[in-house]
Amino acid sequence: MFRLTFLLCASLFIALLIGGQDRGQTRFGLMPQPEVAPPVVLAAPATPAPVAADVVPAAFVPAAPVMQPRPAPAPAPAPAVAPQPAAPSGRVAIVNTRSANVRSGPGKDHDVVARLARGEEVLVVVEADAPDGWALVRIEGDGVEGYVAARLLNE
Repeated sequence: MFRLTFLLCASLFIALLIGGQDRGQTRFGLMPQPEVAPPVVLAAPATPAPVAADVVPAAFVPAAPVMQPRPAPAPAPAPAVAPQPAAPSGRVAIVNTRSANVRSGPGKDHDVVARLARGEEVLVVVEADAPDGWALVRIEGDGVEGYVAARLLNE
């Protein structure tokens, strides 16, 4: 095992030693640039050249605008305001066990929608008829609604 590890490390070292050499490759921006002569500036005449009497300075004035303005975007329709739900009716209950499953229907044969921990508060929408019945609850922060065994909830 030691020999294989040593052989692997030695071959990696040699591959990096040979393949990792800098052979002078340079990027385009790092290459030496050829010497450029400074531009020649010609002296402007001190007085303007005389204008012949028959030459009229011309100006280009288009008959119509060259660029048409963009049409203004149509105003967006006002978003429909959803009616605010009425204040929730029911009582607030607290989970009194280590955890409680919120199910999609009353009974253990329904899927688990969420899980509640001890001390979490829920809004009981529909009370359970029997002590071992199922109460319809709503978790206000998440908007999850489901059934919890009534024996797992306290005032």
